[in-house]
Amino acid sequence: MVFIVVNRRTTDIPNVNKISQLFKLLGNPKRLQLLYLLIQHSMSVSEISMKLNWEQSGVSHQLQLLRKYNLVQQRREGKTVIYHLEDPQVMTLIADVLSHAEKII
Repeated sequence: MVFIVVNRRTTDIPNVNKISQLFKLLGNPKRLQLLYLLIQHSMSVSEISMKLNWEQSGVSHQLQLLRKYNLVQQRREGKTVIYHLEDPQVMTLIADVLSHAEKII
């Protein structure tokens, strides 16, 4: 468990902009679906597109954004690019949020 220490004299949270950006990325339902899918299994753009019933261009756009912020990685298998989520902290964060959402919603 991570605890944030807040200075008692101010309300500044260290790295608040980075934290806000992460929540914006995770707050998009499509990106969250995509990340949840990649937690379960590494996939190509075409596989993701079929599973989520999205256009491949939309999948590619979301993956590009997630790669920019190091939430997903890619590896090449021949001509196919496989995307995967290997960051255990992101996996844990998503699992914790899902668990919490089930309790409060």
